[in-house]
Amino acid sequence: MNEHTSSKRLFIALPIPSAVNHSLDKYCRQLDEHYESSRIRYTPVNNRHLTLAFLGQLGPTQVIDATEVVQRIQHTPIHLKLTVIERFPDAQSRIITALPEPSNPLSALHLQLQQALEQRGFPGTTRPFRPHVTLARMKYNNEHLTIALNPPIDMMVSEVILYESQRIDTSNTYIPREQTVLNEPTP
Repeated sequence: MNEHTSSKRLFIALPIPSAVNHSLDKYCRQLDEHYESSRIRYTPVNNRHLTLAFLGQLGPTQVIDATEVVQRIQHTPIHLKLTVIERFPDAQSRIITALPEPSNPLSALHLQLQQALEQRGFPGTTRPFRPHVTLARMKYNNEHLTIALNPPIDMMVSEVILYESQRIDTSNTYIPREQTVLNEPTP
């Protein structure tokens, strides 16, 4: 078997709890009502996540390294508050996302993960970390889009997952390959 056929497309992310997904679905229905003329393609509920690191196509050795990085994460659970739905990364984008309030614990987890990946030889990123949950992609609509989440959607994140992205039929499916539970530090 050659390197290409045994490679995997991987990323590290925070899963979205089912109660949060249920709350986000309510806002997706609002999008349907408000943007009927638009062609909106929603992210399947089981594919929603908040990406911490996109790793890309990895060979077997890199997959082992990424797995070990995820296994060694030590961090407390993170409380996030989703506050707005808007286009991402800018107002002209076709990507519709739910955005959390700034979170120092989330930024610290991202930094810890980036440093661990760089120590394993993964390239560093030059782009700033902009956490978001992709809800949909919209075509043919130039209207301004901002929906305040009122009340904000609170979520507690207690695990980090290494996902594999597999193309099945015409869409991507995200398969958990490794998971680490975030716990309070032991004294």
